[in-house]
Amino acid sequence: MDAPKTLAEMTVNERRELIDFVVSALEGTAEEAEEQGDRLSASNSHNLALAIRGYATELATRDLRAAELLLQQGMSLVAASLSRPDRPLH
Repeated sequence: MDAPKTLAEMTVNERRELIDFVVSALEGTAEEAEEQGDRLSASNSHNLALAIRGYATELATRDLRAAELLLQQGMSLVAASLSRPDRPLH
């Protein structure tokens, strides 16, 4: 198994893949929250996904500090959603 890379060590394509992965996870979290009637969580996940996707080119190529912060926030939001005790099991 390869050691994890920092964003600076990743290629642009690897960064884009990570961005797409986090955005997809946020969109899934938003859908699940909406199904559960949690509009606030759905809105937060959806809006962060939109912000990351809208700024993806800059994040993948130039603004690595912003990318790091937004991706950390996205992963934290997904993790918080997954750890909710009222989350239905699929």
